[in-house]
Amino acid sequence: MLGGNMLINNILSSSCRWQAGAVRSRGKYIIFAIRPLHSAPVSVDEGLVTLQDATRIARDGLAEVFGIKLNRVGGLTKAARMRDVALAHGIDMFIMATGGSVLADAEALHLAATVPDANRLAVWACQDMLSKDIARGQGPRNRDGHLHLPESPGLGVHPDEAALGEPVAVYGSA
Repeated sequence: MLGGNMLINNILSSSCRWQAGAVRSRGKYIIFAIRPLHSAPVSVDEGLVTLQDATRIARDGLAEVFGIKLNRVGGLTKAARMRDVALAHGIDMFIMATGGSVLADAEALHLAATVPDANRLAVWACQDMLSKDIARGQGPRNRDGHLHLPESPGLGVHPDEAALGEPVAVYGSA
């Protein structure tokens, strides 16, 4: 992770449109220190973990964009709460699953569909990076740069349980 001084120097000398700011570094909120020093729009991503992060950043006007990663923030319900905070404060969003299969991408796409077009910058799907496809031909797939929601209720994808393999652990009685 970039140290505070290095991050500030990169932002002040950058001509990039968005800066992905580190929210936390060793427990301290660096974004609070750098925000008054520049006018570049800020996108928070890796450090956006809790609802408290989202509300503090929104309340203090520290970022123009949230990168909401469903797996990082604790799932769909917590991500939906962050979406609500962002919308209430006019913050745009990237919605993503962070390294999941087509199942995770389907979940992210469904959440992204609840964000108005004007506030949804992108949905990132990463299933093409995986070596194993657990639901061949099902679910949202990248077609000409677009993902499409299913026409029927539900996620629109059912995993091939044989492709998943044996469980690594089983909890509780069978």
